[in-house]
Amino acid sequence: MFFRITIPALNEGAKEDYESFVKDIVFPNLSGTPGLISLTSNSTGKNSVLNMAAWESKESVYSQDDKFQKTMAEAAQFFAAPPQIFEGDAVFGKVYQSIGMDEKKAGYMRLVIGVAKDTEAALDNLKENVEPIYDESEGLQITGASFDEDTLISWNVWDSQEHMNAALSKLQGVLDLGSQRDLFDGETIAYMGPISAGRLFVDFNEGETPA
Repeated sequence: MFFRITIPALNEGAKEDYESFVKDIVFPNLSGTPGLISLTSNSTGKNSVLNMAAWESKESVYSQDDKFQKTMAEAAQFFAAPPQIFEGDAVFGKVYQSIGMDEKKAGYMRLVIGVAKDTEAALDNLKENVEPIYDESEGLQITGASFDEDTLISWNVWDSQEHMNAALSKLQGVLDLGSQRDLFDGETIAYMGPISAGRLFVDFNEGETPA
């Protein structure tokens, strides 16, 4: 599985129009695209959003690059600056709740970006220290992570902000350890907020991994 994450900064007051653009134009236009697994749009602030697309492979993404570039050109009217774009193969993750492709399910996402000093050590930390907390948490839907060169992008989707906050108190204990702080060059950046639009083009089954 291959992920592309797009994080635009929006013009003042453009968020509602942009979210309508994503729901009414982007999602319908991309539906049925070969290799596309899921689309997610997340509200992370007054003028900030992030979008995530999951694909079967890097090749399936780039075979549709003309469509992506056209969509970005149409969306540029809402942007205060060119968006950040991260992409990479899945390296970590698990489906914790089965969700059918036609099912409408609310969610709250937390996505963290950090430049890893050692990508192998950062991935080991996810598997050895973070995943056990995920496994015992309530209300978790799915987790995942990918690398864009040495930048680690990890995410988790919950039933609600309350479920995320309950787990975050435990996760913070891991993050506060000196050895964990040494994994990244500088501070990590966290984006959090409710999923404003999402669509699955395959069934997600409990226990599956996106790798």
